[in-house]
Amino acid sequence: MEKETMNEKKQKQRGLKQGFELIYKYRFVLSFLLLIMLVSFKISGSSMGCWKLFLGDGESGIRLGEPRVWRSDEWGTLTPLCFRQQYNTLGAYNRYSQTLGSILTDNMLVYGQPSWDILTLFRPFYWGYLFFGSERGLSWFWCSRMIVLFLSWFELGMLITDGQKKLSVMLSVCVSFAPFLQWWFAINGLVEMLIYGACFVLGSNYLVSHAFNPRKIAVAVGMAVCAVGYVLTFYPTWMVPVAWGFVPLFLWVVIWKFNRNVLRRVDVVPWLLIFVITAAGLTVLAVTSWDVIKAELNSVYPGNAPSSSGGTGLWWMMKYPISLVSRFSMNELIVENSSIICFAPAGVILALWVIIKEKKKDPLLILLLGMNLFLAWYYCVGIPKWLAKILLLSFVNSNRGPQVLGFLRLTLFVRAVALKEKAPKRWLAVLAAVISSAVPMRLALGFTKYEPGGLRYEYFDTAEKIVVVWAIIAVVFYLLYRARKSKYTMAVLGVCTVVLASSIWINPVAKGVPEITKSETMQQIRDLVKEDPKAIWLVADMAYPATNIPAMAGADCLNTTQTYPQKTRWEMLDQEGECEDIYNRYCHIRASLGSKTMLELVSTDYVEVTLSPEDLKKLNIRYIVSTNDFDEKIAAGTTNIFTDSGIEFQKYYEGIQLSIYGCVY
Repeated sequence: MEKETMNEKKQKQRGLKQGFELIYKYRFVLSFLLLIMLVSFKISGSSMGCWKLFLGDGESGIRLGEPRVWRSDEWGTLTPLCFRQQYNTLGAYNRYSQTLGSILTDNMLVYGQPSWDILTLFRPFYWGYLFFGSERGLSWFWCSRMIVLFLSWFELGMLITDGQKKLSVMLSVCVSFAPFLQWWFAINGLVEMLIYGACFVLGSNYLVSHAFNPRKIAVAVGMAVCAVGYVLTFYPTWMVPVAWGFVPLFLWVVIWKFNRNVLRRVDVVPWLLIFVITAAGLTVLAVTSWDVIKAELNSVYPGNAPSSSGGTGLWWMMKYPISLVSRFSMNELIVENSSIICFAPAGVILALWVIIKEKKKDPLLILLLGMNLFLAWYYCVGIPKWLAKILLLSFVNSNRGPQVLGFLRLTLFVRAVALKEKAPKRWLAVLAAVISSAVPMRLALGFTKYEPGGLRYEYFDTAEKIVVVWAIIAVVFYLLYRARKSKYTMAVLGVCTVVLASSIWINPVAKGVPEITKSETMQQIRDLVKEDPKAIWLVADMAYPATNIPAMAGADCLNTTQTYPQKTRWEMLDQEGECEDIYNRYCHIRASLGSKTMLELVSTDYVEVTLSPEDLKKLNIRYIVSTNDFDEKIAAGTTNIFTDSGIEFQKYYEGIQLSIYGCVY
């Protein structure tokens, strides 16, 4: 009886193993089929469901979880601007859109949007918008990036761990489901940076380790796409530290994985091809977007942000314990305070164990450890400004940079576990786990009390939270310290469980965007834009993100989010340039009507403009979107001003929460 039970268990284990082997063998085919299915059903993780709060008349597309109102950068700016492209009055998915009629806004670089342009060849995750429309394009944007991110980091893990699948899955889970990444999944190109960087390293490994064959040409083209696509993310605060994180991997590949036995002179061709395509792409970008680049660099924000030389990021270094309790301490600061759960300083301790105790002088481990320690020194202590500028680290601020450092730490501890063959005694592992886990706990507690940037919040408001989180981290550290080559299943399960529990709930599961596509208010705006594509719109007496509502229907709206400074946009309101410092920036724009035109800087990226009757006429505002009582408020407060100026507001449409008014002059 016992033998039969044992045989059944062995058969089940054998069947399970065979199943995993089949998934591994056909992983690319299965991933592609999964992507097709998800896009067909319009599945995404977008928080566009928040628009139901503003419009009130659409259906809800949320199928699981809840939309995150704090991610307004995604649902309030990026996705609405991408949706605008389908209804672009200059032609669907034109690279440019109208602003105040004659002014063109370049949609390629800052908050890049899908467009029929040669540079979009380097943005494959936007192709879905061009071929499938807005809803399925959004699904393609979310799902393709998630699937490719998981696959690329799994393959990178296979390279780092010398083919150890469990550790590779762990690395992929830790990266793909990092709380920091999930909160910032759609914004500022972080996902693309991680994909392009991983694929470039993998491509480099193939080029230096295989004899010349036609596949190398395809790999070279893909690497060039990664190189230009990386630049197109155009967010130096993350581009620079992420790139430095890949430097040890790239050096290891091109120096220590170089196979002289199979490489010939002809193998220089793929590298030349990479150079030519990358140079051509960047030249096209520089020539066609120079005005945008110049405007961004000369802006008050973000272009004029003070350069950094490090030394102010101590409290940001290991605050990842906060992410373990964020589900129970939700607030608007959780996005900025999220982290990559990298289990530091376990990676450094494991690396030192392998190098010193086991006497393994592994080049990759040493490179990763060196880069980790250098960047930690930069963030905590600082370096001379001249050196920071040479290394481009002057673009990196004290909070965003240390958060990204977590990806480098993950590669460090995964490489260390892959090489580790011995384990310390249990009592020593327990002692080391308890002591070393106290370091991130102390920094997380310190962050909640001493962080000087206004992002403080008491996440650990009870002793129970401190004890439970410390215990969880200590247990995972113990499993990592006890792990050794081919005997790390429990460590893998522990790490993956902690990461998934901290992040899998962050973004919702949405089917389509019926909040927009089935909204009667949005349909009314689309109809008016179709009838009068040159009309200029205004959103009055409503704050961001409501200011981007007309843009989603393709309307030319005065106070759509200004993604980069456009001085000509403001010339009619500020002919002398007296208020240039106010609008020379990336900004959201709230508008209202009054007796006198005024511009006011509310915050770093928020401008308020008041329009007088004369300037309302001068701008030729044709339609106004506002609350249902807008005309009553105008009549009650400033009847004589607008009536005497010959301006009448006619209500064209009244929705559940918003109305559309026509301006008659």
